[in-house]
Amino acid sequence: MNQQREGEFLASCLAPRVDEIRPSELEQLSAPQWEDLLQQANRHGVTPLLYHRLNTLKLGPFIPSDVVQRLREAYVKSAMRNVHLYHELSKLLSVLHREGIPVIVLKGAHLAEVVYGNIALRPMVDVDLLVRKTDLSKVEVKLLRLGYVPHKEESWWRHNHFHVPYILQGEGIRLEVHWNIDRSTSPSELDIEGIWERAQPATIAGVKVLVMSGEDLLLYLCWHVSFLHKFQIGLRPLCDISQTITHYRAEINWELVQLRARQWRIERCVYLTFYLASKLLEVDVHDEILPNIKPNTPDARVVAWARERIFLHQSPSPSLSVNFVQLWGPRRLSDKVALFLKRAFPSPEIIAQMYRTAPDSLRTN
Repeated sequence: MNQQREGEFLASCLAPRVDEIRPSELEQLSAPQWEDLLQQANRHGVTPLLYHRLNTLKLGPFIPSDVVQRLREAYVKSAMRNVHLYHELSKLLSVLHREGIPVIVLKGAHLAEVVYGNIALRPMVDVDLLVRKTDLSKVEVKLLRLGYVPHKEESWWRHNHFHVPYILQGEGIRLEVHWNIDRSTSPSELDIEGIWERAQPATIAGVKVLVMSGEDLLLYLCWHVSFLHKFQIGLRPLCDISQTITHYRAEINWELVQLRARQWRIERCVYLTFYLASKLLEVDVHDEILPNIKPNTPDARVVAWARERIFLHQSPSPSLSVNFVQLWGPRRLSDKVALFLKRAFPSPEIIAQMYRTAPDSLRTN
């Protein structure tokens, strides 16, 4: 199998209707093909989930014993890593809770415990927390007391991003403290105040916190993988979306998803992400959502470009630039013209992001 076919086979193993996998398909895989599949699963960050799916279906007898052992080891390693991470997260969240500092737990830590319901299934590189900008200084004081140190380029992150990374000394845990979830230079308009207003109570790491509503989480995941990462972080974000739809299915208001996607100006990002999730993982996206947010002039090149980005190590289709995909996003002609001008004549803020310097630096003027 070539790299994309291996990736697509892996996706079929992770699909919600994974019970359609026939034992004969697994028995026909050669040792090199199993090795390639394991490497793909590791690259996509889904090895624990793959083990769980295959184990749940009792397909172990049809898989080489050494492969089963490696899958199990990856699952246990993920569980141990996340237990340690949640232990440290519990300390921080407890301190912030006692101080009355509201926190929205973002992405991985929310997904692993609440959405997947098994912290081993969702490996995490870091922990993301959203706090009010007015609480940043108080949060930083607490972090420093707990042994966290800010990133060595903290000033660059503060000027050019919407979060600051911290490292827990001696533990190898990375924490990102957000005060926003979108750059000021972005053409999208994610409603941060609305996200706070709609946030729901949850218990993460044994502490009462806030998490995004189901609709906001879905939209944020779509925006994060499509606009922010240009689909180059593999299948795991699509698995996150699949699991989120499964977990919140009875609560999701799809009309609100459609309306909010339009208000946030990310309709096309959402369409493209949902479309790929439905095709690659057979995610049961609501019947009416895709037709209602489908672009008037969808471009097959963009779908092919995104699909390649998911499965290939290198950046594919150089003729289809990232700028083109971003121009595909805004709906109105005026938005596209504005974005083109922003790309052609970048502001000091954008230049600062490119060269990692302050906006008022002589290098940006």
